Amino acid sequence: MYESIKPIPFSEATGTIKYNMLNDCMFHLVLQKNEYALKGLIAALLHMDPEQIISTEVQNPIHLGETISEKDFVLDVVVKFNDENVIDLEMQVEDLRNWVPRSLSYLCREYLRLKHGQNYSELKGAYHVGFLDYTLFKDHPEFYSTYCLRNRKDGHIYTDKFVLSVVSLNQIELATDDDKEFAIDKWARAFKATTWEELKMITQNEPYIDSAANSIYGNNLDPDILELCKKRQEEIDGENYRIKRLEELEDENSVLTSEVDRLRSILAANNIVAD
Repeated sequence: MYESIKPIPFSEATGTIKYNMLNDCMFHLVLQKNEYALKGLIAALLHMDPEQIISTEVQNPIHLGETISEKDFVLDVVVKFNDENVIDLEMQVEDLRNWVPRSLSYLCREYLRLKHGQNYSELKGAYHVGFLDYTLFKDHPEFYSTYCLRNRKDGHIYTDKFVLSVVSLNQIELATDDDKEFAIDKWARAFKATTWEELKMITQNEPYIDSAANSIYGNNLDPDILELCKKRQEEIDGENYRIKRLEELEDENSVLTSEVDRLRSILAANNIVAD
């Protein structure tokens, strides 16, 4: 009998990455399965030492083998950490033109988790971090931006328990010294890496990112995970097609409206009444 061919280790992997972390299913599964990498990412985003992240618990895990329909693909990663604080991590590659209200609704959902009988003062911090592969505010490009409730006059913070952040994966070159100090730029590059060689270069001397990279590699060897990522990618591609087609129809309608207006102007100039 022939022996089963064993996959090569990540350290020897070469070639194209089939599904990287831009696939939100891969994003979810890597962070769900790898607590070490998850702690490293949360710590980087919140400017903490990873050792300060004592515990993490993914509140909405994906269960492989279960049937997942298109409407079930809500793949933000909700993580409870350190005494009931919650952080919601979400990957969004395409601009669906709804990020601001969507992120607000997700953050409010996690913040308003007070149990019956609890005092409002017992509410812990809630954070939402969106990884977007597009620029959210075209007139205000930024790599890593964080928003919280402040006084409009003097900037005094109302609360630091309700925080929205955005990592623009297409603006890595705008990373600040603070972003680089916590390796947020390297996390972003790792998420977007398209070859194993590129990914290994990024993860050098970065143990938490390297651990995530090993999980990406392992997941790309799992047929069940690959099938789930494929199904998710097909859904994303379908949504992209619908968005593109809608934009084309809007452009066509604009052209037709302009032409009708032009013809009406010609008729009016010649004292012809249009029906």
